[in-house]
Amino acid sequence: MPSVAALQSEGDLEVVLLHETHSVLAEIIGPELYSVGGTPPEQSVLFHTRSSFNLFLILVIELFAEGPRSAHINQKFQNWSLLNGLRWLCDKYPDETNAAGLQEAVSQLDIWVEKEVHFQFWCPDISADVIFSLKNEQLISFGANTAKHHLIRLSGLLEKLQSLCNGAGYTFTPQQLPAVLTCMTEEVRSRLQYNASYLLELLGEVFFALNTLIKTRFDQNPTNRVNEMTVPIGITSDAFRDLYGSVMVFKRYDDARIRLHTPVTTRYLKMRY
Repeated sequence: MPSVAALQSEGDLEVVLLHETHSVLAEIIGPELYSVGGTPPEQSVLFHTRSSFNLFLILVIELFAEGPRSAHINQKFQNWSLLNGLRWLCDKYPDETNAAGLQEAVSQLDIWVEKEVHFQFWCPDISADVIFSLKNEQLISFGANTAKHHLIRLSGLLEKLQSLCNGAGYTFTPQQLPAVLTCMTEEVRSRLQYNASYLLELLGEVFFALNTLIKTRFDQNPTNRVNEMTVPIGITSDAFRDLYGSVMVFKRYDDARIRLHTPVTTRYLKMRY
């Protein structure tokens, strides 16, 4: 029997995807975490505090992190992340998502996420300069997990670090890896501070496009009554139907609210990494 918490259909998945992705992006793109300085196209962001930067990383990784067995569709358990869900939405509704600009926004985010970058840091505890390559998505994973977890809970991350080091020809003992991770974390945070302005521009574009899609759907059938809305095919319960109604009614932000907090990043913050 499938888990009672699992999504049971593509209709359920679509509702939860729209609700959760819009909610996370609304927490990221706004004045609570950072301010935007400069004038377009030479803008950058400044986080209010170290804690604001940590929260930014933790929220961003929620877009990429998969929920194990999060859906049970077509008699099969599936793992989904919000970003994977956006890709799926673009494939399912190509005309609609293209018109809203979502396909282009997700594509540009994907290019950055999948980019493999040169990574180098000095670890004095082992007197070694450590050099390897990793994807930007992995960079965010290391940044977010070291921001929210202490060493006792980072065994999985240490295994990933060991794999990266082994692939680059290093052989570190289990006792050395925590020191390597500590030094790596400083470089990760520095790199993500550099990347944050452009990443926020990419995420802001995704947010704007997703918000446009939701507003367009509402305008096609402008009603606050859930029983009068055209809901995604296959929704399995009134709970998901009501959640979709909540999306249509409450997830329609003013364009200016999103644009105000989406930097048009200076080219100097796009050149190195």
